[in-house]
Amino acid sequence: MSRWRRLLNLPEKEKEGGGELAEALAGHARKKLGEREIPETSDTAGKAPAIQTAGWTEEDEPSGHIVARRTGRVVLWLVIGLAALTGVKTWIAPSQPQAPTTTSDPQAQAARDDVPEAEAAQVAARFARSYLTWSEDDPKARESELARDLPKGADPKAGWDGQGTQLVAQTIPGKITQTSPHHARVVVDARISTTTGSGTKTRTVSTWRALEVPVAESGGRVLVTGQPALVGLPEAVTYTEPAAPDTDADLSSSTRSTVEAFLTAWAAGTADQTAAPGADIAPLGAGITLAGLDSWAVQAGSGDKRTGMAVVGWKTGGATLQQTYRITLTRVSASGASRWQVWSVTAQ
Repeated sequence: MSRWRRLLNLPEKEKEGGGELAEALAGHARKKLGEREIPETSDTAGKAPAIQTAGWTEEDEPSGHIVARRTGRVVLWLVIGLAALTGVKTWIAPSQPQAPTTTSDPQAQAARDDVPEAEAAQVAARFARSYLTWSEDDPKARESELARDLPKGADPKAGWDGQGTQLVAQTIPGKITQTSPHHARVVVDARISTTTGSGTKTRTVSTWRALEVPVAESGGRVLVTGQPALVGLPEAVTYTEPAAPDTDADLSSSTRSTVEAFLTAWAAGTADQTAAPGADIAPLGAGITLAGLDSWAVQAGSGDKRTGMAVVGWKTGGATLQQTYRITLTRVSASGASRWQVWSVTAQ
């Protein structure tokens, strides 16, 4: 039985015609290998000749070979079944692995595409000052300043007809709106002064203007990419102040002179002489004097630190300016006695 027939457990192939010739050839081969035929005798006459082999003996197949053959048979059938299920094509030409997909955070990507706000505010404020300042006596000065923040080839006149005179005293950058990748708009508040009339009728008027400036990031810097436009200023809104807290009338009355003495010294630049030890209060500066302490009320409470509201009048610039301060007092004790002194002063 052939090796593959034993492995697949197939039956032995039947002999076909020409078997006698095959037997003869096999006998001839056995003679060459040392086999001999038993001579015919009277006892053996008429019987088929017995063949005696000198070097061939029949042995039982070891059990290990049987197990290996059966195992190999099972493995072979499993391989054939797997090939039928998956297809031979996938073995010969396996599909290429897909490239790994990367996920990105849209917000992080948008932040990377934003125009740098600090640089955008700086460029827009500088451009607004140059854009809103002009003089018909020196038109080239405006053009040279605008060219610094415009793209190459842009018109440095930027919409001005070359007439009139106007000056910008101050610019304050405000809201920045990111419009698209690497593009934004910046609103700049500008304090402008214009002169009207002539001779004895000359008059200077100052007012605020709001200018929206389009900017873009290109070539490693921020540029003004289009003509700016005047826009409206924010309007006033309603605000309701919180209710005034309860006050300590006795403490307010007993500390009023202390607060008034401090304010006088503060205006004179000697606040450290009346403030509490350790207090850090910067001087107001020259040209200011106390017009009066209009009101002083300490809030109700307890402890060694108390807060009150002071309405103060200052004389400055030939006028009296009324302001409201939040003043904190602290109790200072020395030699068995205690008194209240000013610890800090802030806006209301």
